[in-house]
Amino acid sequence: MKNLLIYINPRKNFDSETAVLVKVQIDNLLSLGWKPKDIMIVTNFDYTYQDIKTLVLGDENYCQHHPTVSKIYTIITLLKKGLIKSEIYWLHDFDGYQLHPVTKKSFKLGNADFALTDYGRMPNWSTGSIFFKKSSKDIMEWIKQTADKYHTDEETALSMLTRQNFQEINSRIKKLNISYNFQRFNLVSNYFAATKPIKNVHFHPSPDKVDFFMYGKNKLNKILLPKRLIRIFNKHGIK
Repeated sequence: MKNLLIYINPRKNFDSETAVLVKVQIDNLLSLGWKPKDIMIVTNFDYTYQDIKTLVLGDENYCQHHPTVSKIYTIITLLKKGLIKSEIYWLHDFDGYQLHPVTKKSFKLGNADFALTDYGRMPNWSTGSIFFKKSSKDIMEWIKQTADKYHTDEETALSMLTRQNFQEINSRIKKLNISYNFQRFNLVSNYFAATKPIKNVHFHPSPDKVDFFMYGKNKLNKILLPKRLIRIFNKHGIK
């Protein structure tokens, strides 16, 4: 399995938040046992941290109408260049943090080519955490085409495709348990629906969200991060 992070920006640099989160991500993944060769960070500029260097692609992978669609553009480029191999790739946003190990043995994609969660009680797809194989190339292209045609984001584009079951797409997508992209929405119902231990949480490190996840200031009065990850956040000034 490969862990994939994508950041394409015309400024050719991380914004202030992501400049911190890229270090959090690398430290976190290494602490969870990921091998450097299995951590794939794709940007349109050079960057190195902990001896992990980014794979640099061109600016044409940036989506002007919805920047989040840039990750779909980039995956398509990686596929066309043969840089996606015969493995499962876990793409997640820089503000999505893995809490516990996820391995090829513990994670089963089955016959699906593409897997992701929704938002729990809200049925919309959540593309902040996606597992995919190279056989999903046509799905990625359909998402891009739909997003470009309607000038919308990738979540809306995918929902449009699955609502009409375009080209039998639904038979190739696996809906994952909310544990793989746990957010603050519908906390109580989603927490009890989540397979434990929760595998991945998703939040921007603003003070209110740090309080929510790191200090248990939520309806469950529950700290939602392991001490290991809290120490990494603290190391990079997120307290």
